[in-house]
Amino acid sequence: MNVGRVVTGRLAQDVTIYRKSGSWVSGRWVASETALTVRGVVDMPDPTELEQIPEGDRQRGAIRLHTTAPILITSTSGTSDEILWRGNRYRVMQVVPYADYGYYKAIAVKMDPSSEVTP
Repeated sequence: MNVGRVVTGRLAQDVTIYRKSGSWVSGRWVASETALTVRGVVDMPDPTELEQIPEGDRQRGAIRLHTTAPILITSTSGTSDEILWRGNRYRVMQVVPYADYGYYKAIAVKMDPSSEVTP
């Protein structure tokens, strides 16, 4: 069953995902960043989801994104995607690839803990 239409439907909004990559130039790592605009549903994760990520025990602010676009976490090919939502950047900490059902779920933690979560 593909439920991807649900996460791009009436509740969806445009969200910017920043994907990091880079290459070695003259012995130095040169990072680059690509901005991708995707549609998805953004809401707040529940307490059980926060318990599953390393930053879950900190009061930093977190969001949950459901989208049909693949979302990446840190691996040998690059660092975690960053999500721009309501003027704040969030680093993706966990991805649940429900690709068989047509969508991806990501939990992301606010990168600047000194600022308040925008309602």
